[in-house]
Amino acid sequence: MPVFATAALLLALSNVGITAKAPVFDHVIVISVDGLRPDVIDGPEDGALPGFSRLKRGPHTLQARTDATMTVTLPNHVSMATSRPVAGPNGHGWTENIDPPAARHGGTLCKKHGSYVTSMFDVAHNRGVTTAIIATKGKFSILVQSFDDAEGEMDRDGNDDGKGKVDLFAITRTSRMARDHSTSWLALHPKRSLLFVHFAAPDGAGHAFGWNTAMGSPYRASVKEVDTEIAALLAMIDADPALRGRVAIILTADHGGGVPVKTHTEWTAPENFNVPLLIWLGQDTSATELIALNSDRRAVVPSTTYVDNEAVPQPIRSAEVGNIAMQLLGLPAIPGSVANAKQDLLFIEPQATKVTQ
Repeated sequence: MPVFATAALLLALSNVGITAKAPVFDHVIVISVDGLRPDVIDGPEDGALPGFSRLKRGPHTLQARTDATMTVTLPNHVSMATSRPVAGPNGHGWTENIDPPAARHGGTLCKKHGSYVTSMFDVAHNRGVTTAIIATKGKFSILVQSFDDAEGEMDRDGNDDGKGKVDLFAITRTSRMARDHSTSWLALHPKRSLLFVHFAAPDGAGHAFGWNTAMGSPYRASVKEVDTEIAALLAMIDADPALRGRVAIILTADHGGGVPVKTHTEWTAPENFNVPLLIWLGQDTSATELIALNSDRRAVVPSTTYVDNEAVPQPIRSAEVGNIAMQLLGLPAIPGSVANAKQDLLFIEPQATKVTQ
């Protein structure tokens, strides 16, 4: 029987405890907007960016962080998928930011790391959740090569759903095509699903023209382009009774940009390491600030302050989205993960009473 987010949301509101009792959804969409600086979507909700404005009505922060050691695309996306840092004994180890070589030439996370690196796609697929990746850069093939029928780990969780952990992989050329593929896939109404969608337009504009957030700049126009597709995706979900109230969305970015000019390689620069993290819980809710809500379990530091991977506690990082997605699907944390491994990130203010079930 489908799990209705509205009922689960009420249940979550009444739970108290150290760990986060998240509402549970049938479908979770993880959106990465490549090169999205949070300041470009900050400000009054004047209708200029209706898609982002709507997602900001849920729990969110505009001061999440990338990985502490790298502010480039592919390593941070692998961190999102695995909820691991890039470096260190618990890191995934993928540092390249180019199209990966073929699997037989080392183009998998396992071959790079030396042992299997479990992802959110493993946890979901092994429990009967249909998975998909729709991206606008070819280098995302690392996420398929690492988890296909040849390289994926055997499914030992209940029914054997196979070694391949990604059911659909599509590379598109434009933001519109990425959204079209996403809405077409959702319209097939998989019973339960995890969809990862990547939009590259802001990164392309930043590299070509700079990360100028002023009105009328090419960078701002690229953000508006992505916003149009997010708004269309939300409209499609609203209009479909089989999806309405059953889809959660997590949006973040792999990096910001502008330091040095037209790039984003300086990982200690706030312009590069600050990213948004927006969580839409199936309906428009109050705009809860995630840092304030989680001040007892995540670091609270100025947005200009660099924090390394050794600090305890850690700030909220984009790498948490893998385990946030598992929370929202009602699934366990990703084995071997570090970011949000306790699944204790709160989305909703706990209440003073607890419902006994």
